[in-house]
Amino acid sequence: MPYTITITNDSPQALAYVEKAKKLDFAKVTEIKEPVLAQPDFEEETQEQYELIMALSKETNRAIARKINKEKKLNLPFKN
Repeated sequence: MPYTITITNDSPQALAYVEKAKKLDFAKVTEIKEPVLAQPDFEEETQEQYELIMALSKETNRAIARKINKEKKLNLPFKN
């Protein structure tokens, strides 16, 4: 009858228990490997790309603010 025992700690007592279990002839001890997630590769952006991103962000934020101003009738002062 199979059982599964999970050791959730790397304390000396837990590791000693695992070593003792490995020596038992009726027990099979296998180590579960943690999956390694792939890290995405990001390219460093140039100063020119950064400035373009910031300009687009500023333009988008203004457009959103104007739309909210119009929908909510807030009468916020905008510079053109």
